[in-house]
Amino acid sequence: MNITQLTDGLKQAFFTEGHRLVFWYDASNDFETDIYSLNLDDVTVLNMKGESQLGIKLKLELEDTVGKYLLYFPYAEPSVEDDWLLDIKLYSRSFFADRVSIIFNDLGLHQQSMRAHLAQRDKFLGSKSRLTHLKKWLYPNADELAIDLAMMAILAKAEDADVNHIIFAMALQAAENDLGLESAPPMVDDFLKFGLQKTFVEQLQLYFGYQPSVEELKGDVAFNFGRFMIRLLVTGFCENLGDIPDWAANQLLPSATAQASVRALNSRWRDSSRYYTAFDKVSGWVSDSLNIREKLKGIPLASLAPVATFEAVEAQIIVSMADVIPEANLRELQSFSDVLGQRRDNYWASRHKDDDTRRRYRNIYDALEASIRLFQLRKTHEEGFHYPSCDALYTAYQSELYQFDMAYRHYLAASMVAHIDLLKKLDSAVEQCYSYWFIDNLAKNWGDRIANEHRLDNWHISDIPLQHQFYKQAVKPLVDNTQKKRVMVIVSDAFRYEAAVELEQRVNEKRYSKATLSSQLGVVPSYTTLGMASLLPHNTLDYKGDSDDVLINGMSSQGLTQRNKILRAYGGMVITAETLHNWSRDEGRQALKDQHLIYVYHNVVDAIGDVAATESRTFQAVNDAINELAELVRKAQMHFNTSTVIVTADHGFLFQQGKLEAADRTSLEDKPTDVIKSKKRYVVGQNLPKPKDALYGSTKNTAGTESDTRFWVPKGANRFHFVGGARFVHGGIMPQEIVVPVLTVKALRGENAAARTRSKVGVISAKPGLKMVNNIQSFDFLQTDAVDDMKIATTVVVGIYNGQTLISSEEVITFDCVSDSMSDRVKKVRLSLQGNDFNRNNDYFLIIKDKDLETEIERYKVTIDLAFTDDFF
Repeated sequence: MNITQLTDGLKQAFFTEGHRLVFWYDASNDFETDIYSLNLDDVTVLNMKGESQLGIKLKLELEDTVGKYLLYFPYAEPSVEDDWLLDIKLYSRSFFADRVSIIFNDLGLHQQSMRAHLAQRDKFLGSKSRLTHLKKWLYPNADELAIDLAMMAILAKAEDADVNHIIFAMALQAAENDLGLESAPPMVDDFLKFGLQKTFVEQLQLYFGYQPSVEELKGDVAFNFGRFMIRLLVTGFCENLGDIPDWAANQLLPSATAQASVRALNSRWRDSSRYYTAFDKVSGWVSDSLNIREKLKGIPLASLAPVATFEAVEAQIIVSMADVIPEANLRELQSFSDVLGQRRDNYWASRHKDDDTRRRYRNIYDALEASIRLFQLRKTHEEGFHYPSCDALYTAYQSELYQFDMAYRHYLAASMVAHIDLLKKLDSAVEQCYSYWFIDNLAKNWGDRIANEHRLDNWHISDIPLQHQFYKQAVKPLVDNTQKKRVMVIVSDAFRYEAAVELEQRVNEKRYSKATLSSQLGVVPSYTTLGMASLLPHNTLDYKGDSDDVLINGMSSQGLTQRNKILRAYGGMVITAETLHNWSRDEGRQALKDQHLIYVYHNVVDAIGDVAATESRTFQAVNDAINELAELVRKAQMHFNTSTVIVTADHGFLFQQGKLEAADRTSLEDKPTDVIKSKKRYVVGQNLPKPKDALYGSTKNTAGTESDTRFWVPKGANRFHFVGGARFVHGGIMPQEIVVPVLTVKALRGENAAARTRSKVGVISAKPGLKMVNNIQSFDFLQTDAVDDMKIATTVVVGIYNGQTLISSEEVITFDCVSDSMSDRVKKVRLSLQGNDFNRNNDYFLIIKDKDLETEIERYKVTIDLAFTDDFF
């Protein structure tokens, strides 16, 4: 021990800890010659050898009551009976100069009894690095347990010196080294070597009811990591099951208190960004060791719904649902949807952890949710479609029936990304429901109405604009406005109505714009050349002789150059979506300077779907189109001062994933001549005769052309041929093809934008006074508002705190109810306390936090008054 170490230890006692008097007993008289070499400013050093203790007592208590004194005794500390200075010593500081005592002083500890405990941990204290880290963890009044936990945290490289984080770090070490359950992580050997194992297993016994072996407690054998993990996870698994399976009974940690603590531990473990991957791996080991996949097969879906312990539960839930969704009734389908809501908030599909595992389950649950919506729609229309008129069916499609198309698209898009065998059976059922029930029934009712009402001779739907009058009815009134504000028309090839519904929702999420969706009755045949031409401003629309070129006011409408010529006559211009997307703010403003009408051509869906090699990617292309169009609208309004953006399309489309059969083809006995264009869903020609097995009409009636150009379209959803791919088609008169969206987006500024600011729904406790009388207890929470255009869903995390310390599980729950009934907006959350050391007179708080923002929403005082405490031992 050198002078510097002595000086530093004494300076800490006098100046850091603020003591006036320090007693130093040196039984071996090793430092008597060194005491006057100490560099202690403003401290009087008194060598008590031969001094009158009574005189010193009078001096310190009467003559000088403020000065700092070091009282050095070159002999052993006297007994209590012989100690004249005992009363002074009781409010002063004692100093020792042996190695452990120097460490004790260096650590800033106050309780002298801890010197003996540190001596028992002498091996741990032999490392300078460990000592440096230990200083960071300890506080002056640290006791034996705090010291041991700090030492374990250092060995474990844990984030905190408590038993939870030490367990987490132990599991992480096992996972990173891929040890499995049969081998102990290296830190277990360290605990044994440094005498810490007994403290560790006693903490497991205290908190979780773990029953260690006598040998583990004595330190004769290493802690059995695998055994503890099995009990920990099986206990967490069984907590929600009700009846405990026989195979699990002897693996459970005992008592309700232990089970609540286990639930809280597992909750925190899974929520940790650092440690959750270790949970994945360890739970997988436990699952495999117990053959959990087989054991899940007899457990009801409702019991498994809240379980987060094993990934195998996800597969079982998916299989259970996928097998029964097609035959379930409406009540059962709603219960499945509720379960999916739980699973999305649960661990394995959490959107707050973006890894391959979570993305896969989110995709699968998206597919299941879409299939549920599809079969709910079917159950609602079990008898098929029997609308009395074309007008009624068109209105029904625009208000509700489009949801069949949307659900089918969402299912296929998610299912193809998930790409798992578990959904194969459901794939077939969804295809059967959509392609061979919905489309067939819709086609029959629509076809009958079209034929009976001779609508191809008088192509109209009451109160629905015609596509070839788009410019006159939707654009010209805006352009002619005296204020001359900029109008942009985005024409997205094959962007159908159901996708526009989703785009409307996306745009309306932003406060700077307000989108309103309507429709127009598309031209027939519903194909690109005719549809694109009909959207342009024109006085006349016609075919150019026997070619497919559609003339606008006598000018060709094919290609951007020709369309630009047409638009220029109306004071407008044409650009591509790529050009708009690539413009910087300054480039766009310069290019659009003095321009009041811009047509933007966007081609994503048709470019993918209408090619045989890529038609299977049609629905992914629809998703891409929605994303791109939302961004184009945003950029046009925010960067280029566009007051109104109208998104529309030339036509929609039909798509089915399943292979087409011979029954889906209309064979034409009479081969057409004088054909302008012939595709799977239409034939156009100047002198087409009336066919036997197809619908017949004139573009003069259906598109307003000058000439009486004739066309054939197949009945229903049939194709004339399958050549070159036939799953993605358009050209006919099915609602999916001719209900053309018109999404009008108005830019908002100032107060109008502020009024459109959306906010999350509120979440409060449904009851004013909160009290916990059990270790695991449910609380009711109320969503204060219904989700609507101005109120969006919120995900919260709920837990109970003692000051800043979480003392319970943390539970995540999403509030997304659209019902106006308050009773429908109440959800239950089960919280588990960790431990049993709670005082009914203390202030505890239940805190609701926004999961995304990590901000506190509400807090409520909770009284914890447990009726009894379990005896673990």
